[in-house]
Amino acid sequence: MKKTIKIMMALMIAAMIIFVSGCNQANTMRNNIQKEADKFNVYRKITFVNLYTGQLLYSAEGYFSVQTTYNNEYQGQQEIGLVFNVAKNEYKMDYFSIAENVCYVIEQIENTTGDPYHWKIVWYIAIPENVGG
Repeated sequence: MKKTIKIMMALMIAAMIIFVSGCNQANTMRNNIQKEADKFNVYRKITFVNLYTGQLLYSAEGYFSVQTTYNNEYQGQQEIGLVFNVAKNEYKMDYFSIAENVCYVIEQIENTTGDPYHWKIVWYIAIPENVGG
């Protein structure tokens, strides 16, 4: 009986070590990918969706870093900033508003253009001509 308990304990410890090392490996990879994305080495696409209607609002793709501004609320809405690498040592930042009915998904995709500075923003809704009066 003591031998069975020792074997069961050894198996439980081994399972815990495997589980913990698996979580650590996933966290390490997530951190590594995020660091590479912040260095503009990961080609990604972000898509914004209206949760009430299911309508695609806009998307952006390129080598970008996501800068959250959740602490800075503007007119009751939160924003995130996308910093794009648009040329050697040249960057562009665009802000996107996040309302309670809007969510976004970031995908890691392959750059099919071959241009290391390729980026684009696509609007799926009509944009008013006279913005800001």
